[in-house]
Amino acid sequence: MMISRSGRHRIILLTACSVASGMVFSARVWAQTAPAPVIVPDTGAGPIIPGGPATPEAQAVHIAKIKKYYRELLLKEKNVSTAVSHIDKKQIEATGTQQGSIQSLLKQTPSVNEYQQNIGQGVPVLTVRGVRNSQLASTLNGLIPLQDLLSGGQGSFLSNNLGSPITLGQLESTTVYPGVAPPDKQGFATVGGTIAYESKKPTAQPYAEIFGGIGSFDSSNAGFEINTGDIGKGIDAPRAILRYNQSYTYGFPDGDSIRSGDMYFQVEKPYDEGLSHMSATVIYNRADGYITTAPLPVPLQQANSYSYNFPHSLTYTRENNKYLTAILHDETYINPHLILEASLFYLRQPSTFTSYQNPNTIAYNPAFPYQVTFQVPYFADGPVGPGTGFYYNPPFFTYNPLATFGSYTAGESAEVNIGGTQTIGFTPRANIFLPHNDITVGGLFTKEMALGGASYIYGSEPMPQIIGYNSIGFGGGSQRTIYTVFAQDKINLFHNTLHIEPGIQLTGVYSSAIAAFSYSQADINTGLTSNPTGNYKLQNYGKQADPYLGVTYDFPDNFVGYAEYGKGARYAPITDYTLGTANSLGISSTTSAPKPEVVHAYTAGIRYDTPDFYLNLDTFYQKVTAQFSFYTNYQTGVSNYSNTGASAYHGYEMSTKYRLTNDIELFGNASYTQAQYLNNFFANVTPFEGQFGYAFKGEPLAGVPNWLGNFGVEYDHGPFSARLSGSYTGQQFITYDFAPQLPANPEIAPPSPNSSLALATTPYYAVPQSELGNKLSGFAPIPQNFKLPSFFLANVYLSYKLPMHGYEHLQYLKFSLNVQNLLGLHYYQHYFLAPAELPQNGGFALTPTYASSYVGIPRSIFFNVTARF
Repeated sequence: MMISRSGRHRIILLTACSVASGMVFSARVWAQTAPAPVIVPDTGAGPIIPGGPATPEAQAVHIAKIKKYYRELLLKEKNVSTAVSHIDKKQIEATGTQQGSIQSLLKQTPSVNEYQQNIGQGVPVLTVRGVRNSQLASTLNGLIPLQDLLSGGQGSFLSNNLGSPITLGQLESTTVYPGVAPPDKQGFATVGGTIAYESKKPTAQPYAEIFGGIGSFDSSNAGFEINTGDIGKGIDAPRAILRYNQSYTYGFPDGDSIRSGDMYFQVEKPYDEGLSHMSATVIYNRADGYITTAPLPVPLQQANSYSYNFPHSLTYTRENNKYLTAILHDETYINPHLILEASLFYLRQPSTFTSYQNPNTIAYNPAFPYQVTFQVPYFADGPVGPGTGFYYNPPFFTYNPLATFGSYTAGESAEVNIGGTQTIGFTPRANIFLPHNDITVGGLFTKEMALGGASYIYGSEPMPQIIGYNSIGFGGGSQRTIYTVFAQDKINLFHNTLHIEPGIQLTGVYSSAIAAFSYSQADINTGLTSNPTGNYKLQNYGKQADPYLGVTYDFPDNFVGYAEYGKGARYAPITDYTLGTANSLGISSTTSAPKPEVVHAYTAGIRYDTPDFYLNLDTFYQKVTAQFSFYTNYQTGVSNYSNTGASAYHGYEMSTKYRLTNDIELFGNASYTQAQYLNNFFANVTPFEGQFGYAFKGEPLAGVPNWLGNFGVEYDHGPFSARLSGSYTGQQFITYDFAPQLPANPEIAPPSPNSSLALATTPYYAVPQSELGNKLSGFAPIPQNFKLPSFFLANVYLSYKLPMHGYEHLQYLKFSLNVQNLLGLHYYQHYFLAPAELPQNGGFALTPTYASSYVGIPRSIFFNVTARF
């Protein structure tokens, strides 16, 4: 049987790319069936030399040998030694490529909890096995890091929270590696998991699409996608894809409108008879909109509506973010034993953060007894500028809020922060295939720099942005240079039934920060920094050796047992490198960075893997030590950073798929996670990281549901497709904000003798009332063991392709309907109790006890139409 030229192209390109990209595990991980082998008779013509003359018979034999070899590799990869989850294009489409986020996509997998404030990419909050987003690694097309290398996560708190470097419509697939992934999949700086995103690729067959849709919350989108297919003839013909989408939503809660635009372009050029290829990718995404200023007081929600939000006349927070990603990539097939690849990448992500707060909401008053300063970077700087005797230091700051607006509170109601990052890097890799060993060596060499930043205060917005007039911070700079090399080997023994995968990752990190002129670093009496010109440089070099070991064994009847151990490390956020400036109280900030956080992760499990039925069961244990801790004294504006924390995460996971008929497939997963603190330390006490407080030994982590689950059914028959799914989020502990005052018990005394327990957001759950009373003598009695209720969400996705016969260029119209939260459940995503809010100018604004929350997005319906040409 002969293979067509286009068929040879698809076979070679598919198999070569699968191996060279480092994603050599097949979609069988989630019971996706590998393509059937193409059988070609051996004519004895021998191998061909890429690019040289060859008969069709010789080419067919050569292709058959490569196909057979790579198929063997793919089958080996069902022996992955980790509890990996793969998300394909169908699952991405069912999530809703316009209304979802790349994080909401992950909630379909075990042990992942996610919520967001808005439709689309709006302030996502993510945990994997209880480990939060800032502690996870994320990669694009291999090792290219997507997280903020200076801070962790997509960005630091209240930075780059709208939009994303890649969107759902630009994705080909996503893979979740919980715990510590093998070195070649791990990425940079993770103590809990790696999210690997793969972008769309052009296909051999050309097409063009125009799409658009409307939906709930006055949402709409429109765009196009053009795929050139092979440009010219032959295996080495180039191809390209271009996609653009523009979207808008009025938002949920009310007023959180977002306007975004996403552009994606990739061109590929195979060579060496399709065995090698190079590509260039450019992604430019932008988003401008509002986020909820603070968790909303539940009494206001109950008195108004489920979608209530603070009106913009009271307060608002707006972000304008841009994401530019450029990648040059090459994969070179040397011979059947060696493939080389490398990527050169550049990322630029500028961000502008603007906030406003009406002065009437700053201090407690009976007419409006709710504080809204939780996220707004306001903190009442106090009477500053000329005539006040404080913080007047020409030419760095000459603005007088009192003289300009009548009071310092009115004159400091708005703030603008300008910043961002840019990153350049190189990721080489070599895959070496031997008879009993599959070896991978590679590295990540990258540098990330903060874009020149500045902060301004004023009484209104828009405002003048003049350094020397109303700037409260400017200059300085920070950067981080990363040198990572890794090596791993997959040793196949006992007739390819035992697979041992040792590996190691060696990382060196150089970080530096030049102190900027900043009000927060000024002496509280003189307003002068120790070096206001910003020439003081803090620098640090750290190194880590992180080993990995995975073992799998093929039991009879398609069962595979596996176990793994991995060590990972996360490096201190660059904001922890602070200028040590003594003030009149003799308190100074740290002048050296904390050591890296470290995790030791263990997983063991068994899976059953056939084309019609897949089942995975596993258990895990992860321990994080040297966890980052910081204490901020809001009366002095000074922080202290250290490595005093520790936490542990353990649980169980299950996932399954079963093909009932050719048209119907059942799927489901469930997980149980228990996460708790192992000692006492100051910390961000929620995954949202908006609450700072004190963690007690033995207490569970807030915002980590014990039980998570997903299940559903998928139906595909001809032009019709349907997916009904449900997700269960179990109970989770919340936090309680204590009234700020000095603790009587030295066991929880802050690190500085002159500090107070300002804003001690402390979990009160899972601690007996008497024991808590002993620890916090003087605090008012509080309820015990309060948990956020569990909730269940049902989602439906329907699509139908209407063939357009008789039209020369129009192939079909595709209609799709996506309903999220079908049952219309009202539920809470984030919730806490607070009798007292943030300190203002050294004092405290006490308010009545009330709950604040983020509510879940209610029933939402989206309708889309796609025309394919």
